[in-house]
Amino acid sequence: MTNVCTAQLFAARTVNKTAFFGQNVRLTCNSSSDRPVVWWFKDQLGTEETEVVVNGKVVDGNVDRMTLVGHDLVIHNAFSNDTGMYTCVENYGFGEHHKIFLRVSGD
Repeated sequence: MTNVCTAQLFAARTVNKTAFFGQNVRLTCNSSSDRPVVWWFKDQLGTEETEVVVNGKVVDGNVDRMTLVGHDLVIHNAFSNDTGMYTCVENYGFGEHHKIFLRVSGD
């Protein structure tokens, strides 16, 4: 008999968060793991999902505006283009994932 390892993706409910133009915003990934979150993705209102954090490192183009603090993503000086659905994924996509819809207003 062959042992088969099946991976499950556990989804938490979507959390809604509102920020104002120019604010620093902390998106919390409620991870049960002590490993770093592998990825943060962003889907900007129907556009293709893009990687924001890969293997625990902020992707080029976001380095000046975003930092990773533990499992959490911090967006500095938020503006309207930061509005969208953010998803944190741990364990190379085979573990828990958490979704946060961020709306930035006031710019």
